[in-house]
Amino acid sequence: MTSRERIYTVLNGEIPDRVPVSLYKINPFDTESFWAKHKSFERLLEKARELQDTFIFYRPKTGFFFSAPGSVDLKVEEYADTPLSHTVKLVVETELGPLIRIARTSHTSVHQWVQKPWIESQRDIMKFLSLPYTPFTPDLSEFFELEKNIGDKGCVIISLPNPLGVVGFLFAPGDFAKFALDYPDLIHQLLEKIHQRLVNLYMYISQRVGNTVIRIRGAEYATPPTLPVEYFHDIKKTFTNFVLRYDRELIEILKRGNRNYICYHWHDNIEELLPLVLKMGIDIIEPISNSTSIPNAILKVRKIAGDRVVIMGGISAEDMEFRMASEIRDGVKEAILQGARRGRFILIPSDIPESAPISSHVEENYITFLEAGVEFGKYPIGRG
Repeated sequence: MTSRERIYTVLNGEIPDRVPVSLYKINPFDTESFWAKHKSFERLLEKARELQDTFIFYRPKTGFFFSAPGSVDLKVEEYADTPLSHTVKLVVETELGPLIRIARTSHTSVHQWVQKPWIESQRDIMKFLSLPYTPFTPDLSEFFELEKNIGDKGCVIISLPNPLGVVGFLFAPGDFAKFALDYPDLIHQLLEKIHQRLVNLYMYISQRVGNTVIRIRGAEYATPPTLPVEYFHDIKKTFTNFVLRYDRELIEILKRGNRNYICYHWHDNIEELLPLVLKMGIDIIEPISNSTSIPNAILKVRKIAGDRVVIMGGISAEDMEFRMASEIRDGVKEAILQGARRGRFILIPSDIPESAPISSHVEENYITFLEAGVEFGKYPIGRG
């Protein structure tokens, strides 16, 4: 089978020649990616080109918070801090005063360090709520070009946020919980505003692509540790208010469109809430990963979800960083046994290296992950 055939065989509930295995967020064929620009990833990328079933993440260019270009006057200031880093300052004038975000990026990492988030006060929330909105339909030609270029080597995933994924991004790390406690009505106004914008985007995309994986992210903002249990005692009520009340409609929109596959990105405290998410009719859930501290996460999710949902998962990024290659090999074998016996499983790590240079130890573990996935993923799956 080609990689594309293997992936879609799994998505359609059939048994492939072997379990698809992938680093997931790394496209080894992209010569302009962060990883391709750092020599320390050279061997890992070579091995990924040889073995992995590739997923390419595509994020539509959707304007400033989904409003048409020109509807919001966005000023961008960019300047170098050091030879290896630079800072980007974004300024939007509102009728209540300026909204400002400042973030620093480094050539040695894919991460941004937010020095000033969009929202730091109640007044900033009011500023954001005052922003104008003009509906916008993005150009999807880049998506179709990526599909054409990857061909049989994999597939392209359209990555979209849910309302909470957008609202949570507006705050500094750790601040969303405080604002949700202090200003619950304003937080829900933010969620409602973003939800209405996403309805238009989801409707547009669902009708213009077919046989495509559409990945929804953002649910983890509504579970511990992001929302501490000391203050948010009823996790089901909280998750329903922040996530399900919006995602139900968005997923229904996708299901009413062309035949696509709904992938739900979500982690942390998944078991208690998973039955609620399954009722929305998702096709894929990720990343479900075993770790030294939770060795049977995949098995537990498989028992709850049954065989109707594709599980994407494998080993935690923390174990990939600190365990020996032999442990990674054993962990891959166990993950496949727990999740893939009857199909509906794709092997991925919970995360990938996102800083350079990569150590030889971590490099070896990710290569071992790919090699073990190919070796132990051949059907029929067994302990032999």
